[in-house]
Amino acid sequence: MPNSGATRSAVSRGAVSRGAVSRSSAALYDALVRSHCWVALAVTSLASFSAHELEFQPSLAALGVVFFSTLLIYNLDTAIDLLAVRGELQARQTRATRLALLSLAGVLGLLATMRWATSALVIGGAAVCCLYAVPLGPRGFRMKALPGAKSIVVGSAVAIAVVCVPLIEQGIAWTPLAWSTLACVGSLTIVNATLFDVRDLEQDRARGLSTLPVLLGLKATRILLCVGATACFGAVAKLEPLLRQTAWLMLGALLPLILSLGPRSPKSSYSWLVDGALFIPWFFSLG
Repeated sequence: MPNSGATRSAVSRGAVSRGAVSRSSAALYDALVRSHCWVALAVTSLASFSAHELEFQPSLAALGVVFFSTLLIYNLDTAIDLLAVRGELQARQTRATRLALLSLAGVLGLLATMRWATSALVIGGAAVCCLYAVPLGPRGFRMKALPGAKSIVVGSAVAIAVVCVPLIEQGIAWTPLAWSTLACVGSLTIVNATLFDVRDLEQDRARGLSTLPVLLGLKATRILLCVGATACFGAVAKLEPLLRQTAWLMLGALLPLILSLGPRSPKSSYSWLVDGALFIPWFFSLG
């Protein structure tokens, strides 16, 4: 078999190539997803989309506040969740703590350049969101443990931030289009947060967190998300012609995710696809 050596060499090169791709993918996942930079960028893209729909140019400071606030809240939550761990996870906890502190510095630095009304809104909203994750009282109660509240609080907070912060920073009055934009973004972010609760169903149940999937079960949660998303996006499409195409596009992107993803789906699917869906309105606005 004169070609056996060449065949083994080709197989070996293929294995090395696949290994290199795997290591590159893991490094990219660690750098973007585990640091929460990916979701922070996605949320910031929603702020840019909102500005496009409401026809004003957001300042870099306003977008920076949204980015660093998101990075702060997610990394603070991770740092607290991993507070008592050791080994490899301890390194993640240390990185999350450092990123939270860096993000806090970024938010405060940018707020110093902005209107007082914007600063007050951001500080108040960030305080509520941070308290949502921080243990309170002698028993260490966390507001994220409130039955069924987790995804609604997180999704609503993100929607309010990406629509309200740029509007207030620009001093622009609220309009029916602003309310419709808030409803569209809020529907998207609440579904996003609930899908991550679906991912964490078994873990949250073991920790005693009463998320919607824990309370209702997987099947009922999927039905609720499908019906709720269809009703919300359908209402936006009917009431606001300027958002009609975006609303139907978002519904079409979310329904397959709602129906296909479950607690045993790869975590990377949630990170890249569910958080990645937050970029869709921004990409649509580019056209």
